[in-house]
Amino acid sequence: MKKTLFVVLFALLSLLCLQALPKVAVLDIIAQKGIDPSAVVPVTESIMEEVVGTRAYVVLDRAYIEQVLKEQEFDISSMVSDTQIAKAGQYVGADYVVTGKVQLLGDSYFLVAKMIEVRTGIIVSQSSTQGEGKLTALLGMAHSIGKKIVAGGPISPLEPTATATSPAASTAGPVDPSPVKKIKAGFVMPMAMVDMDQSIVLSIKRLQAKYTDWLETVVIEHVVPNESAKAFDRLADVDKCDIIFTCDWGLADQCRQAARRHAKVLFESQGGEYRENSDPNLGVFGTNEMWHFYLEGIVAASLSKSGKVGFISEATSEGSWVLQVAGYFALGVKAANPKASVILTYLPHNHWDVPGADAAAGKTLIAQGCDFLGGVAHPDLFDLLSASTMAGKQVRMFQLDLSYKRAPNVIVSSPIRDFSVLYERSLLALKDGTWKKEEYYPRAASKFGGGAEPFNPAILPELRAKKIKTPDLGEIALLDLLETRAAQMISEDFEPFTGPIKDQKGKMRIPAGVRADWNFLERMDWLPDNVKLAPASR
Repeated sequence: MKKTLFVVLFALLSLLCLQALPKVAVLDIIAQKGIDPSAVVPVTESIMEEVVGTRAYVVLDRAYIEQVLKEQEFDISSMVSDTQIAKAGQYVGADYVVTGKVQLLGDSYFLVAKMIEVRTGIIVSQSSTQGEGKLTALLGMAHSIGKKIVAGGPISPLEPTATATSPAASTAGPVDPSPVKKIKAGFVMPMAMVDMDQSIVLSIKRLQAKYTDWLETVVIEHVVPNESAKAFDRLADVDKCDIIFTCDWGLADQCRQAARRHAKVLFESQGGEYRENSDPNLGVFGTNEMWHFYLEGIVAASLSKSGKVGFISEATSEGSWVLQVAGYFALGVKAANPKASVILTYLPHNHWDVPGADAAAGKTLIAQGCDFLGGVAHPDLFDLLSASTMAGKQVRMFQLDLSYKRAPNVIVSSPIRDFSVLYERSLLALKDGTWKKEEYYPRAASKFGGGAEPFNPAILPELRAKKIKTPDLGEIALLDLLETRAAQMISEDFEPFTGPIKDQKGKMRIPAGVRADWNFLERMDWLPDNVKLAPASR
C-alpha cells in the first residue's frame, strides 16, 4: 500500500514538474529550392532531440503541431516574420517556438535556426552553421545547431540563470548583495518618446510587459548633455530609482558624474571609458553592432536607382568608430552594387544643438544626386525628404531605430534593434542581488528586426523581387541575404572587412583573404575606395 502511494505521489509530482516547464514547439524547417524535401523531417527531429535532451522544456509533438496549424490554415513556409511565427506558437499553446531554414549554396548547406518567445515575439536565441553538401552532414549540422539554440536559450540545464560577461569584466562585488523584490528603473533618453515607434521605447515597453509584477520604469526624454544633471538627480532623489540607464553614448561623462553624486544608486552607462572607471556603482554597456550598418548598405544600394547613396555621419572628432560605421555601410553598398558610390558628409560635433544640421546635410547629398540616405537622422530630415519625394524626386532612407510610420513614403524600415536584452541582464542581476560593476559589449546586443517585421510593408514587394550575386552564396534573394549575413556576423562566421579592400587613394589596406580584427579597426583612419566626400565635408 505504501509503495503504491509512493508511486502515485511520484507520478503526480512528475506531472506537476512537467506542467511547470515551458512548452516548446519545434516547427518543421523550411527547405529552400534545390534541397530534397525528404530531409525536412529528419533535420527537424534532430534539432528536436537536442531540445528534448535538455529536460528543461516540454517539447510538443510534431503531429500535434501539424494538426493544429492545419486547422488554423497556417502555412509555415509562407511565414516571413517572427511575429507570424510567434502567432503560430500561440495557437499550439507553446511558450517558445524553434524555427529554421536550410539553403543549398553552391556545394554547401547553410542552416540557420532561432528560438522565439511567443508572448513577446522576441528572438531569445539564434545560431547558424554551414557544411559540405551531403545529407549526412546536414543531420550532423542539425544536432549541432540544436545544441547551440538551447545553450543560448532562456533556460539551460547547466546554467539556468546564466548571463554572458565580457572578458574585461571587473571582479568587484555587488554594491548591495541583498536581493531586491521591487525595482524602479530610470532611463535618460536624448530624444522624445511621443508618437514614436522607437527601438529604445519599444525595448522598455517589452520589459514592462514581461515583468509587470516587480518592475517599474521612469523615463526622462529629450535630454541634452549640458542639461542632463537635472535628469539624473530627479531620477535618483525624486523618483527614488534603484538603477538608472543612459540611452545614448553622448551621456557617458554626465552619467559618471551622477554616479559619484548618488553613491547608493546603481548606474549603467551606454558607452564610456571603462578602464578609467573606479566607481563601484557604475557599469558600462554597449552595442558592438557595426554589422547593422553593413545590412543597411546592402538595402541602400539595392533600392538606389542613381547608384549614388548618401551617408550622414557623426563628426570625425568622435573617434575611429565613426569611420568604422561609414566603412561597414560602404562595404554593404559595394556587396549589393560594386558600381555604386557612397557620398559622405559629416555633421558638426554639437549637431544635437544645431537645428536643421542633418536637414542641411540631406540637401547637400540630394544635390549630389543621391536618392537613398543612411546614417544619422532627426525628424526634420524626414520632413525634407518627404517634401522632396512629394515634389517628384523620390529619396528614401533606412533608419535603425525609428518606424516607417514617421514618414511612410521615405523610411523603408521598422525599428531594427531590440535593446531589452541589455537592460534585462542588469535588471535581473539587481533583482537577484548579483549585480556587479562590469563592462559588457556583446557582439549581438540586439537582433535584426527586434522581434518584428523589419521593413515597411509598402516596400516589401520591391525587396522580395531583388536578387544579389555574392562570391560565397551565389545568387540569392535580397531578404535571404540579409537574414543569412545577420546570422553569420552574429556568430562571427562572416566579417565584411575581409580583403582585398583598398582605401580612397587606391592603397591596399587589407590584402586578399585577410580578415580585420578589432585592434585593426580601432586604429582605422581611412575609408573604402567607393566612398566620396560631399563638397561641404572636404
